[in-house]
Amino acid sequence: MTQSSSPDNGMEVLEKTQKESQSSFSRLFSRFLLAFFVVQVVVGGAVIIFVIGSEMSAMQKEGVRKELESHRHVVESYLENRVSFLAEYAKAPALVAGVLNPDDQLANTVDQLESLAMMNKSVRFALQDFQGSIVYSNWLFRNDTPSADFQRLMQGDQDHTVTIIEAREGAVEGWYWKISVPVFYHDQPEGVLSAYIPIHLQDIMGTNGENLRLTLKFADSAVVSYGTAEEPVVSMETTTVYPEITLQQEVSQAVVYNRLKYLITVLTLSFIGCTGMVLFVVHRMGKQMLLVPHERLETLRDELEKEVEAQTADLKMRTVQLSIEIRERREAEIEARETGQLVSALLEGIGAGFYIINPKTQQIIRSNAVIHKLFGLSPWQLSQRECTEAFGNYSQTMIGLACPETVSSETYMEGVARHVDGHSFPIARYLVPVEIRGEEHVGVIVLDITDRKNLERRLNVAQKLESIGELASGIAHEINTPIQYVGDSIRFVQEAAEDIISILEAEGKLIARCREDGKYPDLIEEIEESWDDADLEFIVEEIPKACTRALEGTDRVAVIVRAMKNFAHPGTEGMSSLDVNDSLENTILVSKNEWKYVAEIEKDFEFVPTVKCMPGDINQVFLNVLVNAAHAVGDVVKNSGDKGTITLSTREEGDMVLISISDTGTGIPEAIREKIFDPFFTTKEVGRGTGQGLAIVHDIVVERHGGSIDIETEEGKGTTFKIRLPANK
Repeated sequence: MTQSSSPDNGMEVLEKTQKESQSSFSRLFSRFLLAFFVVQVVVGGAVIIFVIGSEMSAMQKEGVRKELESHRHVVESYLENRVSFLAEYAKAPALVAGVLNPDDQLANTVDQLESLAMMNKSVRFALQDFQGSIVYSNWLFRNDTPSADFQRLMQGDQDHTVTIIEAREGAVEGWYWKISVPVFYHDQPEGVLSAYIPIHLQDIMGTNGENLRLTLKFADSAVVSYGTAEEPVVSMETTTVYPEITLQQEVSQAVVYNRLKYLITVLTLSFIGCTGMVLFVVHRMGKQMLLVPHERLETLRDELEKEVEAQTADLKMRTVQLSIEIRERREAEIEARETGQLVSALLEGIGAGFYIINPKTQQIIRSNAVIHKLFGLSPWQLSQRECTEAFGNYSQTMIGLACPETVSSETYMEGVARHVDGHSFPIARYLVPVEIRGEEHVGVIVLDITDRKNLERRLNVAQKLESIGELASGIAHEINTPIQYVGDSIRFVQEAAEDIISILEAEGKLIARCREDGKYPDLIEEIEESWDDADLEFIVEEIPKACTRALEGTDRVAVIVRAMKNFAHPGTEGMSSLDVNDSLENTILVSKNEWKYVAEIEKDFEFVPTVKCMPGDINQVFLNVLVNAAHAVGDVVKNSGDKGTITLSTREEGDMVLISISDTGTGIPEAIREKIFDPFFTTKEVGRGTGQGLAIVHDIVVERHGGSIDIETEEGKGTTFKIRLPANK
């Protein structure tokens, strides 16, 4: 029996073969997709980790470097501010006098430096003269020998030096900034003022040092550091403008790379997810298209690859954009921080106090160091306190000035403030709008305008004195002309009287001759009777004396007029040489009406060099002191008819001319001796004194001419003013 294949069996075999073929192709396609997925993940991950990761790592390190540069700028700004302030302190007359005359001016120098030290008790000061000897120091190195820095400052090679030193004993143990500036006199360095400031990096930077360690180095040796950074670290170092001072910053690699790891992880997972999703879609579509012709499969594969490339390109673009945004945000933060530091430094540099008020709560939320110094208040006395409470000890007017409710209030006002120690000073207040976290606040800027008010006062007084001087000069001119007429007329009368007397003498001889000869007896008798009636003998004797007295009077008036003219109008507004003795003589003459009824003047003038000065100002000084002396003596003698004594003397003291004006008046009570040079301070009754005289004297002698004025006084015995002016040699 012969057997043959049936058609049904053939179809089954064909279907089975087709299914096996389809299954094999499907497995092959799935394996291909899996392999493609693995390769895509590996390549994409490698690109993200090595290319994008390295770029982002470089950006992170660049951020660390910029932050280090910002810290360096903060340190340099801090030192520049201290150098600027110390240079201003070095201009103080007491310090200049201290290096020029250490023995004579030691007390004033010590007072000046101790007042500086009181502002910040942790800061130490030292003052050296031109030889490097210590004039004064509250620093433990009291025999500091001249260094190379000292020589460079004295030779004018540098205008300041900044170094770092270590103190190893006493209460000042630790590291200090040593800042030195020259003390100038007539633009020549005569000494050096040094400040020793404790180094507190955290206070300078204003950061808490978390995940960051800053180290200050001097001569490649670590000096001070603060903050913590876990090992391993990313370390960078930069040199400041002071070559031996460097700043090192260490940031934990964990901080730098954790963010980087996070970004790479997010990018990698996003890439894997996107790739997996694409492959899933391709796999689903592939299953439905296994029977599609190969050309169609090729087309779909090309489209799929293009889609994958597009997704990959988009992912790369997003990665780059994210990196740019991170860098821009970091740069914006650094710029904002630097801008804030710059504004704060500018306000402190011009001596402007600043604080911000929340208009809703009236609390002071921020203030700078200048406002604390102006009012003598600690930061805690202002921070987060209501403005009216912080300034509660002041008058209602001061509270209205210091605590505006809105910026719409008067933006500029002037008033008088009071320090916690009790002294008052004029201020100017400005209001500016400030936005904090989207809310409007009131910014208050306060300036001490004492110097400006003093200048205005001086200008007002100078204008009045100028007007008085011009008036006095004009009056002197007007008086001088008729006095000359009177003097010339009296001289004419004197000469005519002499001629008439000569004629009368000749007439007397003629009468005597006629009497001897017996001629004209009637006429002789008539003439002699007229002589007796006119008392001619008395007239002939007294006319010359009267003319002489009249001429002496006119000469005296001329001398007084000339002295007044010289005193009121010395002839120059600039610096010129002045004979102190002549100036005192003129002053005695001009002020005679003030002292002639109460005192006798004693003069003890020696030959002294001239002084280079503004003559009108120095005349005013002598007049004010002499008038004060006359008033003091007048308060003692009153209407008793007795007279006191005012003694004026001149001496040469080295490079200075000493003018002493002593009186036997009431003396100055100890309680007010410190106030006598204050503007508007007076103990005289209303109408007799304005409180300006001695303030003007101090300003002219000390501020304008670089001299000094000292007082020796004893209550009930009198006062001596000792004025020293630089000699013109």
